[in-house]
Amino acid sequence: MTKLIAFDLDGVLLDGKGSWMELHKFIGTEKFSEENGRQYYSGNISFNEWVKRDIGLWKGIEASKIFEASKRVTVMEGIEIIENLSKNYKLAIISGGIKQMANKIFERYKFNYCYLNEIIVKDEKIFDVDMKVDFENKGKILEEIAGYENVALSDCIAVGDFINDIPMFKKAGFSIAFNPKHESVVENADVVIRNKDLREILKYL
Repeated sequence: MTKLIAFDLDGVLLDGKGSWMELHKFIGTEKFSEENGRQYYSGNISFNEWVKRDIGLWKGIEASKIFEASKRVTVMEGIEIIENLSKNYKLAIISGGIKQMANKIFERYKFNYCYLNEIIVKDEKIFDVDMKVDFENKGKILEEIAGYENVALSDCIAVGDFINDIPMFKKAGFSIAFNPKHESVVENADVVIRNKDLREILKYL
């Protein structure tokens, strides 16, 4: 019996390009960030360097921009299921997305665990980022949460859409590729949902 459900943030709970890119778009650094991404995926820079370059684009910018940008993000269709799921399951967010960009979700829905990357603010300006989730450690985080709750990994469901969710898929007893962005995500999932509506996952619970 499923006891714990872990969700990715960007592309699953939030619709759109993702919290990092939405903030880049709002601030006006989108094209520079896209180049950083190309450098990473080409193998020219490490993931940590990618993050360092990205956050460097924002350093010194008023932190209020984060809050303004967070108001513009769109929650995923069907997100209201979270309210009912929280009555019967432990719920977690495990995401490389930006914590402050998920305010619309946190204001309304309760999650037992939230592992997200948080922008560090100093003197009311963007200073750095506290990285908790990278491209490789989602599976390890899911394992840690299951341990805290004394839940077997076989009783966990992981819901994600991108290649960095695959480590989480490999640990969970059941995995759902939700509106997947890469074929390898499909190959590593137990089921695939291509309709962008979170209510679709209910048939698998």
